[in-house]
Amino acid sequence: MKTKPPPKPSSVRAVITYLIAAAPVGSASWRWSFATTLAILGPGSVPFALVLFLSQNHMLQFDYRIAWGVLPAAATGIAVVLARFRPVEAWALVMASLMATMFAARIDGWLPWPMTTANLFAFIVVLFALGRDRRPWVGVLAWVLYFAAGTLAVWAENSRFVTVLSDPIANPTPNPAVDSLTLGSLLGAFAFLIGLTVRIWRQGRARVAEEERVAESERHRRRLLEERTRIARELHDIVAHHMSVITVQSSTAEYRLTDLSEEAKEEFRSISDQARGSLAEMRRLLGVLRSEDEAGAREPQPGPEALRGLAEAVERAGTPVSLHVGDLPEDLPETVALTVFRVTQEALSNVVRHAPGALTEARVAAGNGQVAVTVVNGPPSPGGAAPDPHGSGLGLVGMRERVSLDGGTLETGPTAEGGFRVHAVLPIENRSTAEESS
Repeated sequence: MKTKPPPKPSSVRAVITYLIAAAPVGSASWRWSFATTLAILGPGSVPFALVLFLSQNHMLQFDYRIAWGVLPAAATGIAVVLARFRPVEAWALVMASLMATMFAARIDGWLPWPMTTANLFAFIVVLFALGRDRRPWVGVLAWVLYFAAGTLAVWAENSRFVTVLSDPIANPTPNPAVDSLTLGSLLGAFAFLIGLTVRIWRQGRARVAEEERVAESERHRRRLLEERTRIARELHDIVAHHMSVITVQSSTAEYRLTDLSEEAKEEFRSISDQARGSLAEMRRLLGVLRSEDEAGAREPQPGPEALRGLAEAVERAGTPVSLHVGDLPEDLPETVALTVFRVTQEALSNVVRHAPGALTEARVAAGNGQVAVTVVNGPPSPGGAAPDPHGSGLGLVGMRERVSLDGGTLETGPTAEGGFRVHAVLPIENRSTAEESS
């Protein structure tokens, strides 16, 4: 069944977002609603800005007798558009238009001064944008500075420092700055509080969305861990069955089969011991997965003392190993001891799989507050078994993770002779510092 292609974004809606703040700029994923309708009169609205510009320009030139009134009128219109992106700069433009009207206006009778009607609307829009998009103290400071400018206008008119009325004797009207200051202060504070409420509402929604995202991530992680645990249990059941069969067959071979040489009997006994050891390790790991108190993790873990048996098992598999274990500290941390064994075990297993029969040298030495593990093998033996061509690379990743958890370093790579080298360095002194730096 063919799926329908997603609808193409509407270019008309994308253009509208440049003219009205109905959605992010260039987005077509919006629908008309009450909120988008209010955006026509809000920050970033180009149509509303044009209306305010034309109204302000007409008032300043004809009613306020400012010949260059187009400049403060343009500042008023630009402030509305700019409030969508930079409300602080938009507030500066509104204040510049207000100051121009304060010092250059000449009126007959009562007219709003110094805050004109168009400037008042722009001021409301800008304070709303400050409350919505900036920290509260920015909007409060903007309101206080406007109040100070309005108070300056009242004082300037009362002291005749600025003459607004063209004929104050013929038109003894009250000072218009008082009403302008009162109305602008009240409406500006109200717009700022609405913007601040929108900001708090948006932050609340963002926090809820973040909490939901974190909760979903935790649920996904829990499901993943549960699935991994289930797979580990199933894998144990499958492998344990076959390993149990191998153990039983190898243990009873010398009694079931006649005419076995002593070497063959010893080989079957070795296979039986290795199978039992593998089963014991798998049961211990499964116990960690199934028990909440991790009782299995408190059982003794293999360390450097088990390397001799590991090397003997690899030699019986047809890969000669020269093992050298130096003097190690008696108080070697358990995690370091386990990492020494696991790194050597994985390195020797890689040799058996990818270079069977290769001469291999394994060294474990301590000195200068650290333990060094080095496993170097030569090229595979020509007459030996064919190497395993398949490899996931997870063995090297696992070694690197183990070493990094102990604050150590791991180097792996081919040698000039055609073999492979694994070299791990594990700190045993000042391990807390090493772990913090990792």
